[in-house]
Amino acid sequence: MLGVLITLTMIAVGCGDDDDGDDAAGDVADGEAGGTEDDELTPIKVGILPIADLAPLYYGIEEGYFAEEGLEVTTEVGQGGAALVPAVVSGDYQLAFGNYVSLMLARQNGVEMQIVGNVVSGAESADRGTNALLVAPDSGITSVDDLAGRTFAVTTLNNVAEVNIRTMLREAGVDDADIEFVEMPFPDMNAAVESGQVDVAWQAEPFVTLGESAGLVNVGDPMYATTPSMPLAGMFASQSWTEENPDLVEAFDRAMRRSLEASGDDEAMRAAIEANTETPPEIISEIALANWQADLDTEKLQLVGELAAEYGLLEDEPDLDALVWDGG
Repeated sequence: MLGVLITLTMIAVGCGDDDDGDDAAGDVADGEAGGTEDDELTPIKVGILPIADLAPLYYGIEEGYFAEEGLEVTTEVGQGGAALVPAVVSGDYQLAFGNYVSLMLARQNGVEMQIVGNVVSGAESADRGTNALLVAPDSGITSVDDLAGRTFAVTTLNNVAEVNIRTMLREAGVDDADIEFVEMPFPDMNAAVESGQVDVAWQAEPFVTLGESAGLVNVGDPMYATTPSMPLAGMFASQSWTEENPDLVEAFDRAMRRSLEASGDDEAMRAAIEANTETPPEIISEIALANWQADLDTEKLQLVGELAAEYGLLEDEPDLDALVWDGG
């Protein structure tokens, strides 16, 4: 049953026609954004993930916030932040949504990505988590104490999931030496837990609620365990593109911030998720909504970088001055 439910749910609907969008978005020219409805809009293609965190972006597109800034924004679904980086480098996407460890890794490897703006942070309190570690009810895992030596499904290897999971285990006094990670998309994880392919799924909404509704058990939120309101993910672009198109970046940032200002309207965010995904309405009404924040907490982002370096994912702590777009 879970496999069928996952197949039916949360495949994000692109906001434009691929035949028109690919060529147009790949050839975005330098120029100034912001104009009247008589002006031609500048096409911007954004790579996204099939999760509920993108509700403000959907909402902003639908409300015309980006169009009012002179931008025609379309979206396309990818698997994870690390997979979206090459598409941004190649110009297939002008911007993408991804986690910050992916961007730290990219810069370490000479790929100059920049964070354009924060979108979502982790839970600010234990009861507001939108991320979770899910296990089968008959797995023998009832708490974090039982996670030593287990196999975890994650969207991207050697990335933010490992930082969160190892931190959660170490904070609980659990040996993390023999844990293993298996890469797979969010929509496939719950079925993999149910079938015994993996022991634990590192999940995000709406897949947390989908898993729990199918009988999986939530043993904790690794993001909250790392630090409350941990900076998770935002919009990023290549540094060369931000330098060549500062007006477009500023226009996108203004529209995105306006979209995030509306995120306090739970009804509007749930409606945006329902309108732009195939998530069943009964699930949308139950999912925990994200901690959407426009401002990036650089002190906590530095902590994430320090942990990534401690676990050997990064060679050195990140240079945030280079990583974070300075506003043009």
